[in-house]
Amino acid sequence: MIWDYYNGKTLFVTGGTGFIGTALLCRLLSQSCPKRVYVLCRGGADKAKAKWSDMLPPSAAQILTENERMTILDGELGNTATMSLPEETIQMLKRTVHIVIHMAASAQLQNSLRELAYNVLAPSICLTQYALKFPNLERYVYFSTAYANAHLWKSHESTDVSVDERIYPLGREEEDYYKIALEAWSAVQKTGSSDEYDAHDFPWPYAYAKHLAERLVLQKAAERNKMDKVLIIRPSVLGPADKFPYPGFATSHGAPSTVCAAEYMLHPGRRIRLSTRCQNPEQESTIDEVPVDVVVDRTLVHVALETSGCIHAVSGEQGRLSTEEWWRAFKKERRLPWNAKLSWVSDDWHSPNLHQMARKFKIIGTSFAFSQERTVKALEKLGDGERKNLQLFADRSKPYSLHLRRHHIRHQAVEVAKKKKWPVFSVRMLCRNGKPVACLDENVKT
Repeated sequence: MIWDYYNGKTLFVTGGTGFIGTALLCRLLSQSCPKRVYVLCRGGADKAKAKWSDMLPPSAAQILTENERMTILDGELGNTATMSLPEETIQMLKRTVHIVIHMAASAQLQNSLRELAYNVLAPSICLTQYALKFPNLERYVYFSTAYANAHLWKSHESTDVSVDERIYPLGREEEDYYKIALEAWSAVQKTGSSDEYDAHDFPWPYAYAKHLAERLVLQKAAERNKMDKVLIIRPSVLGPADKFPYPGFATSHGAPSTVCAAEYMLHPGRRIRLSTRCQNPEQESTIDEVPVDVVVDRTLVHVALETSGCIHAVSGEQGRLSTEEWWRAFKKERRLPWNAKLSWVSDDWHSPNLHQMARKFKIIGTSFAFSQERTVKALEKLGDGERKNLQLFADRSKPYSLHLRRHHIRHQAVEVAKKKKWPVFSVRMLCRNGKPVACLDENVKT
């Protein structure tokens, strides 16, 4: 059984108070009995418990805030392996931990590569080197993004770009991409860029940082002959949970589509300019939004099955949304009757002429067919009873809707209005009312 694998194990988790991390810890601790789960959090137990209590209803928060099997460590990732923890704690982790799950990372898409070198790349490299020395290590899980390979959109003529669960070298296929990764990392540290970054058109520095981090993680594993211990998880666009810890679970800043919806609600014009090369973009371009509980269950299943290498945590070809479906859901949430129409142009995805949403997220107007073959094969190893209780694929049996996100959309819209120095009452005029999903039913099941 999948959940039996975790019984008696000791885990070390970073990013446990984030969107994915909170859902993962709820799922793990409600379904299995690990010996101990150590969670790294700057600010310690008080900060972590306050975040969980703010994100979750009492019934779900209690799983985390009152769990005797969990220990919150007051520390933070940096460019050394100490994580601001006492030496005795560092040594204890080294002796006892079986599974490391590294989810913490800055998700600021607009950060420069120089900034990402310090808050994404260096911490990931240091933690990887540290974890791979653990004598009892069974799995090291690194969270990347499916859009680490988004540069393929610019190098392919197809309007639906296939992306497999593998590393895509940025040089020639036959070259040693571990060596190239080390050279690129050295250049990024010295200059804030690299030749391979300059030669490939990534939508954001963040995508390249994750692409480079994947290769550096694997390079460190290869050095220690532990490639079979490393699992790289690549989520696509995160969306609210289908089922766990409860339907609609999300955070204010965790779901990019929520941010886009808030921008749309406050758009004053009649047209929104977006970039594409698709002939019929509203039908051909897609958004791969994956429910957070699908990401969590895929991670925990692949860890238990001892999968190594790259795994996509995505909705895939069958579950992704056309831009038309996505946009239709936005229009239903705007209170006033006029609806801005999409205006498609062939401008580069970095063009300043595009709408703010397109300038920020870049992938609107593209289409990626992310493979999920490894999860399909993993499903074949599970019994019928286990399959029934796992959320490994997005549920698209109902029309796509944003109605469970109204509270978060309004919250985001208020932030947008304040940044633009618009009156906050405009948010009340344009955004539909909605309570936090967790408050809609006091008997939320976890």
